[in-house]
Amino acid sequence: MVKFLLLALAFGLAHAHAELEGKWVTIAIAADKVDKIEKEGPLRIYVRELTCSEACNKMGVTFYVNANGQCSETKVIGYRQEDGKYRTQFEGDNIFEPVHATAENIVFTSKNVDRTGQTTNLIFVVGKSKTLTPEQYEKLEEFAKERNIPTENIREVLATDTCPE
Repeated sequence: MVKFLLLALAFGLAHAHAELEGKWVTIAIAADKVDKIEKEGPLRIYVRELTCSEACNKMGVTFYVNANGQCSETKVIGYRQEDGKYRTQFEGDNIFEPVHATAENIVFTSKNVDRTGQTTNLIFVVGKSKTLTPEQYEKLEEFAKERNIPTENIREVLATDTCPE
């Protein structure tokens, strides 16, 4: 029985990681410090691809930032910590984790501590579809409230994504 449970757990984790990998686009971002995610803000990232390696102990995130009208491609590697969250460096120290994944969307929570010590709590929604449905947006609003992020700080960013695919 124990072997079966371990096998089921391993299969479940492999399946979850398979859902994360692939081509994605940023659909929405929410933050408690909204200036960080406004147009050309340092944490307004336009995701392109997620990869997992070493049993997803490393998660690669390829994305663009748009500053002064110029798109700059960036790739970071998040290293899984003991608590299951990933840690990487971009505009300071970042701790992030996928909290909900379907074939169409992934929701990540993230905490950024910038070089001045300012902490920003974020939610990133990446997806395969072009926009959130009204029901999905409502769920995002509810989740933002749970994370103490004002709903007026949600930005649907897909329309401002002018960076290369």
